[in-house]
Amino acid sequence: MPRKMDARSRLLAVARRRFAAEGTLSATLDQVRREADVSVGALYHHFPDKLSLATAVYAELIGQYQGGFIEMLRAHDTAEGGIRGGVTYHLDWVATHRGEAALLLGDRLDSQQLREANAAFFGSVRDWWRPHQRYGMLQPMRIGISAALWLGPAQEFSRFWISGTEPTMPEDAVRAFADAAWAALRGKESQRKDS
Repeated sequence: MPRKMDARSRLLAVARRRFAAEGTLSATLDQVRREADVSVGALYHHFPDKLSLATAVYAELIGQYQGGFIEMLRAHDTAEGGIRGGVTYHLDWVATHRGEAALLLGDRLDSQQLREANAAFFGSVRDWWRPHQRYGMLQPMRIGISAALWLGPAQEFSRFWISGTEPTMPEDAVRAFADAAWAALRGKESQRKDS
């Protein structure tokens, strides 16, 4: 672990890697502290217990996932491209970060940092969605329902895939869930054009 990183960053990096590989229950705070090469005092200064460390790792992970998702979304000019791209991004991210995805798809660890990240994320998604809705290409956004229709099936499949032994994400899964998300979320104008 490079000493150039500050103690908090080293603790987060080690915890992220160990939690992703072993789960949050297996790795101990002392193992993380020793591998991060920080003192006991520095550990407890930044993270008084394992829950606070796990919560910080979770918030960091979700922030990185959401940042990539928004970047992908902004690269798509069409409603269909963005909806399909969201499913593809999610499943590709899960396949690339299998252990970390298991952390994100497990118990949600709430924090102020997570609430702020989610507010910014959903604000950006709404900004992208709004013009597509205005032109009838997407249904009105109802955040909980829209998010569940968009990524819920892919997230559930991700949990199944992570717990299995299949080494790669099946190509047909990406296509099937992207097709389903588009069919569920497309607006009346989009449907009319295809009739």
